Amino acid sequence: MGRLMDLATGYWKSAVLSAAVQLDLFEAITETGSRSGELADRLGVSSEYAADLLDALTALELLIKSGDSYRLNPDARNLLSRSSPSCVLDALRFNIDLYPLWGRLAECVQTGRPVVPPGAHLGDDPERTRRFVLGMHSRAVAMAPAILPHLDLTGADTVLDVASGPGTFSRLLAEKYTRIQVTQSDLPPVLETARELTKESPAASRITFHPADYRKDALPTGFDTALLIGAIHQEDHATAGAVFGSIRKTLKPGGTFYVVDMMLNRDRTGPLFSNLFSLNMRLTSPRGRVFSDMELIHLLEQSGFGHVECRRQEHAPYWIIRAEQP
Repeated sequence: MGRLMDLATGYWKSAVLSAAVQLDLFEAITETGSRSGELADRLGVSSEYAADLLDALTALELLIKSGDSYRLNPDARNLLSRSSPSCVLDALRFNIDLYPLWGRLAECVQTGRPVVPPGAHLGDDPERTRRFVLGMHSRAVAMAPAILPHLDLTGADTVLDVASGPGTFSRLLAEKYTRIQVTQSDLPPVLETARELTKESPAASRITFHPADYRKDALPTGFDTALLIGAIHQEDHATAGAVFGSIRKTLKPGGTFYVVDMMLNRDRTGPLFSNLFSLNMRLTSPRGRVFSDMELIHLLEQSGFGHVECRRQEHAPYWIIRAEQP
């Protein structure tokens, strides 16, 4: 019974976190700590209700309480402090857009359709698009230390980042490999925010932008390496194969292609986060799903790629597939 009730009320914890993010509570707490009443006055909220929220955040081990004063748990400070390069507040803020959709999961399964208009976060709604791109950047920064060491660009001069989103991974790679020229390609509204994120990068002069819908527009060619990071989960089997075929044409002979994304094991029953994310894609996309690693390997081989290998990450949700253009 206990495990079932934990499952039934699991969203209560995420609601507490989301409320704190919406209220900018973490940003209002000073480094040395803030009293409950002071925080309530600063945020313009009920002091009695704020105390309950602060105590719940303490029980969740996001805050530490001393008397009537609260401060960020040092273990969470880097993730919840706007001044930290590892801050994930934008990712959590975008997650608030997704939160109410999960209450309509039964409707989604019943109708076989997403519960929001396709493209709501890809340009149709400018504010939602910006939150989406900033959220993806925030998440990418947190995951980069586990992913970047496995993307070997030694010897590459030119890199195409397809469906680049915020362009975080290819931008960090350009900062690491100081000889490469990077082309980031995505929809114009997405690239608008990516350009902002690139301005302060020491590699900014080596990064260019190619507006395109990778599903239907021609992509530039002649690249040593192509990246598709966190995007293949927007496709189904038919469109994924077509995307791989299109990307293969962008590469020089002997070029390398990295697919980085959440993946499922062979029988599609784990990892759990990938299963949940696949449902999340069903809620928001007419095609979206999470593939198993074997499904993607098969699709890449059908598309003409060779030497296809998958690296399963133990402590990150993204797995990495490397393939070669013959």
